[in-house]
Amino acid sequence: MATDKDALQHRASPWNFTPAFVVMAFFFSAYATFLYTSLLHQVPGQATYGGAPSLANYARYFSSASDLAVLGKTLWLSAELTLASLVLGYPVAYVIVRTESGALRGLLLGAMAVTFLSGSVTRAYAWLIILGNKGLINALLLQLGVIAKPLQLVYNETGVFIALLHFVLPFFVLTMMGPLKNVPRSLEESAINLGATRWRAFLHVTLPLAVPGIIAASSLTFAMALSSFLFPLVLGGGRVRMVANAIYEYIFASYDFPFAAATATIFLAVALFFVWAFSAAQKALTPGMKRSA
Repeated sequence: MATDKDALQHRASPWNFTPAFVVMAFFFSAYATFLYTSLLHQVPGQATYGGAPSLANYARYFSSASDLAVLGKTLWLSAELTLASLVLGYPVAYVIVRTESGALRGLLLGAMAVTFLSGSVTRAYAWLIILGNKGLINALLLQLGVIAKPLQLVYNETGVFIALLHFVLPFFVLTMMGPLKNVPRSLEESAINLGATRWRAFLHVTLPLAVPGIIAASSLTFAMALSSFLFPLVLGGGRVRMVANAIYEYIFASYDFPFAAATATIFLAVALFFVWAFSAAQKALTPGMKRSA
């Protein structure tokens, strides 16, 4: 009969990790090829690249005011979307978790499900119609006499922000529901029984215990907003450029694959840094939350 030690040795055999190694090697080889391409140079007047490897594309990127401005705009818009998702999404998640009304819970969850079932292309063009000069919003405001001429809600940052918020908000809400469910309702009731109002119980009990969940949901929202491509393309009309759109233009308009690869590599490093920062903040706050609980 095999002993526990033999069983542990069998589970720890390197051959058991072979499938994982194969998958990781496949993805790493793709990234390695991509990174190597970023060190090459575009052949002038051609859609090919070559030459001796160098860091010229990276130096070009960091010396380009327009590329740095696009990166800054992408980070700033993603931060705004994350904050807006927190302000709007947290109350929705709280109501879904805490409400006693099954009808209200079903209505809110149904709204989330409908959003997921509709494709990104469908949503982008739907918002293009809704926010257009003759769209639903402008037609209603004109009919009510609130405005004298249509508002410019598309082909600018306003339309991109609205469409992206509609895209990322359900992810924030559904991610936030789990941590809120783990906050015992008895703690809120105990605070209220000790004389606290519901608002103070929420601020001093529920909200602090949900901070790790807020960070996790914000991290997902921020990462998804960073990588957005379709909504800025459709709702921005070429006037709102994010990093993904810039990479697309370098590949399919300029055919500058090495510079596109360098831009994507820098963007990946920036995105990973912020994901790490969110993760570090969550790990730093979780022990404190547990002790306070």
